[in-house]
Amino acid sequence: MPKSNDKKSEFNTQRTCGVWLIYIGFIIIFSALVGDKLLIQPFILGIGYFMGFFIILVLPFVNRKLAFGKNTKFQDGMDNVSIVLNVLLCTACGMIIGFDDLRLFWLSIFIAVGIHFFGFYFSQGNRMILLGTLTIINGVIGILLISVPFIFFALIDGILKLLIGLKMVTMKRTIEVVPEDFSSKHT
Repeated sequence: MPKSNDKKSEFNTQRTCGVWLIYIGFIIIFSALVGDKLLIQPFILGIGYFMGFFIILVLPFVNRKLAFGKNTKFQDGMDNVSIVLNVLLCTACGMIIGFDDLRLFWLSIFIAVGIHFFGFYFSQGNRMILLGTLTIINGVIGILLISVPFIFFALIDGILKLLIGLKMVTMKRTIEVVPEDFSSKHT
């Protein structure tokens, strides 16, 4: 019979987050493909982001269907800190870099988004560290390799989110039960 020292899944909303990453990956790719001189079409990105955020993360339908349970208060708090950090970093990109060099602006936004993924480690696990690291590396390489067209880095950014999102959506619930007899013998 399971006791209170049983370990259940720590990351209950990974599949919901996976749906979000798949969705936003497609939005980034599409807005980059139609971005033309703006590199990423901000209207499509902005409207797509807010619609998806509301439908996937705010309304309860997707989470009710995919989540294995609720996040802890700490996890929700870290998610909120990460979102605020993202808003602040992206705002700083606009204020410091401005919009004269759109390539540098968008690549800096990729880096800012990559940084904010680290805070989601607490609610989504190691895949957020991987995604954050790869997103930052992609943005930095894009800044350094000026001769490579921006669309290449935008597609990589979207594909990274798609691949990590697909992996998260297909995750199975893991419950590790440690029998009381076993734990009492080894403590």
